[in-house]
Amino acid sequence: MNRSHCQKLTRLFHSGEDAIVYIQGAQETNRHETDFVYPFRQESNFWYLTGINEPDFHFVLDLYDGTGHLFVPKRSVQYAVWHGIVRDADYYTKSAKPDAIHYDDELESFLKARKASAIYCLNDDQATPLKKWGLNTITESLKDALTDCRVIKMDDEIEQLRKAGQATSKAHIEVIKAIKPGMMEYEIKALFEYHCIRQGMQQQPYNGIYASGTNSAILHYVENTRQMLDGELFLIDAGGEWNGYAHDVTRTYPVNGRFSELQAGVYDAVLNAHLKSIDQAKPGVKMEDLHMMAARTIMDGLQQMDIVRGDLDAMMDHNVFALFFPHGLGHFIGLDTHDPGGYPKGVDRIQRPGIQYLRARRTLEPGMVVTIEPGCYFIPALLKPALQDGMVKPYLNQTLLESMFDFGGVRIEDDIVITSEGNENLTDIPKHRKDIESLMQS
Repeated sequence: MNRSHCQKLTRLFHSGEDAIVYIQGAQETNRHETDFVYPFRQESNFWYLTGINEPDFHFVLDLYDGTGHLFVPKRSVQYAVWHGIVRDADYYTKSAKPDAIHYDDELESFLKARKASAIYCLNDDQATPLKKWGLNTITESLKDALTDCRVIKMDDEIEQLRKAGQATSKAHIEVIKAIKPGMMEYEIKALFEYHCIRQGMQQQPYNGIYASGTNSAILHYVENTRQMLDGELFLIDAGGEWNGYAHDVTRTYPVNGRFSELQAGVYDAVLNAHLKSIDQAKPGVKMEDLHMMAARTIMDGLQQMDIVRGDLDAMMDHNVFALFFPHGLGHFIGLDTHDPGGYPKGVDRIQRPGIQYLRARRTLEPGMVVTIEPGCYFIPALLKPALQDGMVKPYLNQTLLESMFDFGGVRIEDDIVITSEGNENLTDIPKHRKDIESLMQS
């Protein structure tokens, strides 16, 4: 068990409360009623408390004395035949180091004998079996408490995130060196995942995006079937997972190794927004303020390129930025790519174009780990109606924009941990144009 994480959770409840926390780990799942088993990945809250990444476990945390009880599955002989060695309770006593260990067929008798005043459960699905045993369950508190714990990372978590960042950065650099016209998007996906796996990261924390040409303007593109052409941009949004902790990085490259003048202008607008946001990301700063600063910086760059025209303040007031930057600046990251806690209770989304999709509306604090990912896209589905909108059309260079409907988009993303003095960037991948071009051409 992760003792420091369990202690952190225990402190959020009443000291010495005669209650317990019960959490069930994930089980293996099969594809569409077949015997194909999906690669197993532990439920993140269970992993947070126990460090166990195997199926069919249970965990009980006693809030009265802080002891942790791990319930190990009692495997059959057939399990050993098909899956290998069956580890006994002694193995988990030494490796997981719980305060006490039991087999899973003892769970009901243990909980009934404990006679706790209440049992905190993650959700109704986990509480239902306990209710059938006549036990008093509460499902309103545990998820929120675990979210509060996971928002501020502890030192052990930040170290895992550093390792995820180092390994992910190495995989991205190999991608930079390999890109060339004629390759298929899925070749880059295969290359990136190969370099993750060869470093020990056998699971991807999310379905990566490998998008060339117009596909780079599709925010969650996943088909990966297009051939990369000379003169286009290629956007890769992909990360690795180290001991459960995710890294989420995006870079945008010229397929032929050289940014065109137009590509360079858009890229620098996004890069300036990215660098300014990281520079300003520190304790006491609000994520929505960073988002709006990034949006304004992108609009300033587009104005200099004559893609948009007019007064910058007026363009911001009329939400012109949302046509080009339609998603949020960043989100929490940890055991999940989109880690929980972005919106505390009582905090609502800002109902304004673009920023309404911001995944974390928080005031930054030391220990928070967030992504910084401004982007600029030329999406015909957004731009065509805007060119017919009398309020917005005057700010748009219609001739130039219509010639850019197949441009695609640019996004640059790093992961940072907020510190008492500012932040630490966990990503180490070239992002200045001259460095990218030099590495691609070498």
